[in-house]
Amino acid sequence: MIVETHSYLKRPAYRLVAEQLRRRAERGEYAVGDKLPTEDQLRHTFGVSRHTIRQAIGHLVEVGMVHRVQGSGTYLIGYETNSVRYQRAIGSLDEIMSWPGTTTRLLEPFRRGVSEPAIARDLGADISDVRCALVQRCYNDAPFALTRHYMVSSLADNVIDRAAWETDSTIIQSAERLLPEGIVSATQSIHATRAEETESELIGCSVGDAVLLIERLYHDAGGRPVEFTASRFNPRRYSYRMDLGRHR
Repeated sequence: MIVETHSYLKRPAYRLVAEQLRRRAERGEYAVGDKLPTEDQLRHTFGVSRHTIRQAIGHLVEVGMVHRVQGSGTYLIGYETNSVRYQRAIGSLDEIMSWPGTTTRLLEPFRRGVSEPAIARDLGADISDVRCALVQRCYNDAPFALTRHYMVSSLADNVIDRAAWETDSTIIQSAERLLPEGIVSATQSIHATRAEETESELIGCSVGDAVLLIERLYHDAGGRPVEFTASRFNPRRYSYRMDLGRHR
């Protein structure tokens, strides 16, 4: 079975299986038009349940990589290795906190004097104690997201230095390693807005284009606010899907 050892990077097993199947296709193990192995074969290959395999195949169907033919099997219909559109399915806080396959660029390090009173209130801090950093996120070298990260100075001053930003890690993951208690919840708001002149080029769109604004406030196990983020996404380069379930 495929395992991710760091708790802050955990993703559902079906997502890991789907990613491995995609990588196999990119390596040429499966060609467009090929029939994929059966559920039983995949179950033994990855050491997971049949239910997990079905979820993984279902995910690949949704992103347009495979097609099911009743009574025949599942066939590879295409994949894009050079795509600049980052497709994301989210079903847990761990998935929100990780961005597999992407890279970050630190445009502005944490500094004071750029916060708003409402954000300071959300963080339970005086506005003079709030620091802000600006980060650009890219997929296949194409920028698609611009995020302002807000933290209190005591935490921001200890988060990773510039060299460590050039990775697929996230600020909240780095911050969590410094906390006595882990991140357990986040409040999220999603809005439609328009790209401003200062940000349009940084996410690959034009001034006035529609963009997705997602704001999040993260809390630790003690209920204390840890970080507020405001992210703007170019919808032509980013898609966002949530996997929802019901409590039974």
